Amino acid sequence: MAMISGCNDSDSDTISTSPIPYFAEWTDVDSAIKKDDAMEAEIQRILALMTLEEKVGQMIQPDLREVTPEEAKTYKLGSILNGGGGFPNDDKYSTAQDWADEADKFWLALEEAYAERGFRIPFMWATDAVHGHNNVFMATVFPHNIGLGAARNPDLIEEIGKATAREVVATGLDWTFAPTVATPRDYRWGRVYEGYSEDPEIVYEYAKRMVEGIQGGEEGLKGDTNVISNVKHWVGDGGTLGGVDHGENRYTEEYLRNIHAMGYIGGLNAGAQVVMSSFNSWWNDANYDPMVGIDGAEDGGDYMQNQKIHGSQYLITDVLKGKLGFDGLVVTDWNGQGEINGCTAANCPQAVIAGNDVFMVTSRNDWQAFYQNVIDQVNAGIIPMSRIDDAVTRILRVKMRANLWEKPKPSERSLAGDQSVLSAPEHVAIARQAVSESLVLLKNQDQILPLKSDAKFLVTGSAANDITKQTGGWSLTWQGDGNTIEKDFPNAQTVLMATQQEVGEENVFTDASATTPEEAIALVVIGEDPYAEMFGDISKAQTLEFSKLKASYQADLDAIKALKEQGYKVVTVFFSGRPLYVNEEINNSDAFVAAWLPGTEGLGITDVLFAKDGADFKGKLSYSWGAKKCSTTI
Repeated sequence: MAMISGCNDSDSDTISTSPIPYFAEWTDVDSAIKKDDAMEAEIQRILALMTLEEKVGQMIQPDLREVTPEEAKTYKLGSILNGGGGFPNDDKYSTAQDWADEADKFWLALEEAYAERGFRIPFMWATDAVHGHNNVFMATVFPHNIGLGAARNPDLIEEIGKATAREVVATGLDWTFAPTVATPRDYRWGRVYEGYSEDPEIVYEYAKRMVEGIQGGEEGLKGDTNVISNVKHWVGDGGTLGGVDHGENRYTEEYLRNIHAMGYIGGLNAGAQVVMSSFNSWWNDANYDPMVGIDGAEDGGDYMQNQKIHGSQYLITDVLKGKLGFDGLVVTDWNGQGEINGCTAANCPQAVIAGNDVFMVTSRNDWQAFYQNVIDQVNAGIIPMSRIDDAVTRILRVKMRANLWEKPKPSERSLAGDQSVLSAPEHVAIARQAVSESLVLLKNQDQILPLKSDAKFLVTGSAANDITKQTGGWSLTWQGDGNTIEKDFPNAQTVLMATQQEVGEENVFTDASATTPEEAIALVVIGEDPYAEMFGDISKAQTLEFSKLKASYQADLDAIKALKEQGYKVVTVFFSGRPLYVNEEINNSDAFVAAWLPGTEGLGITDVLFAKDGADFKGKLSYSWGAKKCSTTI
């Protein structure tokens, strides 16, 4: 009999019995930011003066590396983004002032573009500040959302939003693609760590509080220390079959609404001004063309249907803009329009008609072609002019609500260019608190924890002094790899460094041959290598057994076993972007701590391990921790 090493897919799920409302139908959100009659009149005044070319320019959002200020001026572009690994002048170590100066160049280019038009439309810059301002050197890097979900502290979430916004403002940027409000239901997905929880109640509340922190409400958004918030990815990205990124969501509309849309309800109630479309498909969209399979597979494992949400007029226009009443803008994900059947990144009228307003068309050739194709398709009657006007109305509305007409150029704004705002002491304190409150104690045999500061320790394991495993993906680089603590995160502390600081370097060993079980306790730090998006997917041929995912992970397990066999007391700290099957690791440890992806503040870990100032384990699992290696889905 052949043995199958992977896990079977399952469509089973349940709707939360939590106190959040159950929605039998889509219902209007009650946004904290209301329409203003005078603002709407001004929007219509400007819109009436704009040419078709100017309108389409507002809808294009290239990547920083694929556009110059001169091109932004020529095409009258409405915004740009910096994708993961994108920096001013390709300099990873750009300062806050460098970022603000680069923003000035584009801002001034658009001022010049409209100089003779009798009206002006300010420029804006978007970034993925998803766990702090994580693309910027020396910024505070907070725990990823999976850890924040375990902290169960909504007030802390709002404080993290405020701190993140201040650091974004310090670099002269206007808009963050955050928070992610997915409700992940399959742990094989490579983006589980971007979700606060599998429980829609937690996601609903956290989305609301993070948006409130980032934007600061209606008045805060107009001010000097907040930025535009963007809930993503609409909708169902956390529920794809097999946990496949860009995959296929088979949920009924009832489940889509009450499980996967709850974060949007919370975020939109708080006034989030932007929603990002999702890469996944939704197979129950009856308004879509017949399903198209890539290879004809029946089980969905290698199957991609044609119902890409980027092309769903039902979900974007009818539901989000219509039934929910969202009046902000909808942005595509990175070239997301190109995944619609029959489309490319450069040519996709369906994505415009569906209701996307701003298009991340990232490469130079593609965005310039997309710009011209949309103009041609409007002139040919393929895309209605009313759809273009709706998109630009929404873009102008968001810019006005953010008070961009009144704000000076980026480098002259409050906090702009102020390097001291990045990793400001008060922000670091919030991050350290978040790390401490996110830790979940899974085992504590014979009450070995808390540790004593007058003891000696063997600190070992692949993650003990590896900042990339500690920060995870979306940390200075897209995948979070290629970074060192000495050069890239000089403001951070690994667990090794934090332990040395707590007990003194003379009481910490890193080589087992230099000490004995009678002298030292083994503090073993292990974890996943960093990853982002589809690069973190676990294939259907694999299980969730951590030690079997990579040879290096098996080496960590072997090291734990060897230490235990030698007679060491073993305390294991585990960095991961999802719950994984680690029974052998737990069984060979005296204590086992799930630390998720905590970011730069390793001292937050040792605070709890050593009960510094009375610190204790507060974290609670916000995801089920499976007892079997095939416990992949809820």
